[in-house]
Amino acid sequence: MKNFIHPKVLMDLEFPQVLQQMADKAYTDKTRQRILSLTPATSPQEVAGSLKLTDEYMRSLESQNEFPSHDFVPYGEKLEKLRVEEYFLQPENLLDIARAVETALEWKKFLKNFKSDYPLINDLIQGIEIHKNIPREIRKKISRDATVKDTASDELFRIRQQIKSTLTERNRIFNRVLKKYYKLGYLNEIKESYVDGRPVLAVSAAYRKQIPGDFAGTSRTGSIVFIEPAETRELTGFLQRLRADEQTEIIRVLKELSRFVYEYHEDLMDLENFLLEMDFIRAKAFYAREIQAIVPEINNDKKLYLKRAYHPLLLIENRKQNIATIPQDIQLDEHQRIMVISGPNAGGKSITLKTVGLLQLMFQSGIPVPVEEGSQMPFFEKILTDIGDNQSIENQLSTYSYRLRNMRLFLRLADDKTLFLIDEFGTGSDPELGGALAEVFLEIFNKKKAFGVITTHYNNLKLLAEKLDGTFNAHMEFDLKTMSPTYHLHIGEPGSSYTFEVARKMGIPYGLINRAKKKVDKKKVKFDRTLSDMQNKQKALREEKEKLQAEQLKIKELIDRYEEKEFMLLKKLNDFRELFENEKHKAEAGEKILKIFKDYEKNKDKKRLWKTLEKWMTKEGIKQTPPARTSRKLKKTKTEIEKQLAQDDVKAKLEKIQIKRMDYKPKIGDKVRIKGSKANATILEISGNKAKLNYGRFVAEVPLTELELVMRG
Repeated sequence: MKNFIHPKVLMDLEFPQVLQQMADKAYTDKTRQRILSLTPATSPQEVAGSLKLTDEYMRSLESQNEFPSHDFVPYGEKLEKLRVEEYFLQPENLLDIARAVETALEWKKFLKNFKSDYPLINDLIQGIEIHKNIPREIRKKISRDATVKDTASDELFRIRQQIKSTLTERNRIFNRVLKKYYKLGYLNEIKESYVDGRPVLAVSAAYRKQIPGDFAGTSRTGSIVFIEPAETRELTGFLQRLRADEQTEIIRVLKELSRFVYEYHEDLMDLENFLLEMDFIRAKAFYAREIQAIVPEINNDKKLYLKRAYHPLLLIENRKQNIATIPQDIQLDEHQRIMVISGPNAGGKSITLKTVGLLQLMFQSGIPVPVEEGSQMPFFEKILTDIGDNQSIENQLSTYSYRLRNMRLFLRLADDKTLFLIDEFGTGSDPELGGALAEVFLEIFNKKKAFGVITTHYNNLKLLAEKLDGTFNAHMEFDLKTMSPTYHLHIGEPGSSYTFEVARKMGIPYGLINRAKKKVDKKKVKFDRTLSDMQNKQKALREEKEKLQAEQLKIKELIDRYEEKEFMLLKKLNDFRELFENEKHKAEAGEKILKIFKDYEKNKDKKRLWKTLEKWMTKEGIKQTPPARTSRKLKKTKTEIEKQLAQDDVKAKLEKIQIKRMDYKPKIGDKVRIKGSKANATILEISGNKAKLNYGRFVAEVPLTELELVMRG
């Protein structure tokens, strides 16, 4: 697949600035360099794969199951140097490898437990052999402070024990000599010092010849002479030989460890690549979280739909200054491929154009984009830009000459797989002549079925956009009351440049403005005024519509509140009715039993007593003994049937209200959560009024009425 995105396009759309912000999220310098050199992919398949991996990492940030740590320092370059004979790794290099393997083991364990949640990232680690014995062997011989342990070899242990005993002996002798000469008054107040690791006596210059030993230097003033006493000279020499032996044995141990590690060279390189890839994906995911980005749907039908799209650099800058950023809804498809944006200067035309281009570059580089769910983005083989004043002193080209050269390239490359972005289309020459040429260019771009965004002040281009199939107008809103732009993009109509209105706001006298109007073709002034009036009327209609929608929302909230109250009242009514019926039944039963026993007290007839009790118990449906007497079918009285029907009616109303209160119709595959909880789950199965939910480690069955949607499956 032929792919054409010139480096200047990346500069025009400020793509390097986005990469710099994202690179700041990386742990390693290698990853930072990879991010800074990132360019758009050459195929939609590559884009899809990269975005899916990033999406998995983003999901982990939203859940309670965050990925393991990234305690990792790249070691590949050092490992490669082991090919050179006699080269060996330093203790800190070996520790880097040990930590990397331990980190990879954590990842392996984590991904094994959450294989179904992160299948693509799990696939990355599959096939990589992770050797537990590598960190085990390294940590046996290298301590946490990156020194070789005494126990790294028997010889090293012997040498270091001998060094300790020799040091102890030398210190004992030196202290004896020091006391001797101190009593004689030969030493300065500081008594002793160290020179090149050797203990020396600080002797007053007048007594230097009184102490046998090796001269080791003097103080700045010359008043103190440092002497290594003859008594410790031999032990110091022996210690130096032991230190040399120690260093030789340390090198031997490190070489042995380095050879051991190099046996796993290929697996360790694969492991480093995995951890670097995770650092790269992590940086993208953390940057996406900062700019409120998502992975949009990849569209293969040449449809670009950006829902509430933000320019990421503007979003971050405005956030620092506590300024609200206005999102835009932008759509290009096969029927409306080229959008012509008009409106006042500094009204947001250029930033809207750059937002489309920058988000497309991010998307095609596998970076999530700051839009809302439901957004769709296609893959463009070519992205072309003509933005800003490109006057070239070196090439002796004027702005217009440069732009004409750009147009020549655009006309040659443009096709149905091209996205072109032209800021202030047609400017740089005579308005009428430049505008006429721009019309021809627009007609050709449209004929070639290219996709594009154009900003302009030219009325002829606004009119042409209304006539041509495949092109359409849009404008940046301007508030005449405040005489300032609102930065809202509106699709479907061209916009006024508000030239005279802005001039009036800036304090230009009315007289001068009126003189200027007289010099302009009346038709142009009238056309611009018509656009301005039309925009103001549409703005008023939109505001009225928003008021109506707000009122409808309030009415809906009132209805919902009423239904909530009705639901609670019916629930209470049902509870009270059941309680009342139970208490009433108990009272009636008590009165009946009391009456039966009062009758017994009068006649003292036991048979009559038991017969009356059995008859009453049968009527009430109370189980009797012996069982033979309970086999009869009991018929409900008219009162009982009416009571049951009343209860069923209340329950039916309650269920009906519950179903109505549900926010959406659940489907298999949807991401949901139980109302009031924070844990997300996936719907596996729907049976009747219940859904089976997958929480990763367990499955639960929950009533549909208790669910709320998190994300459509």
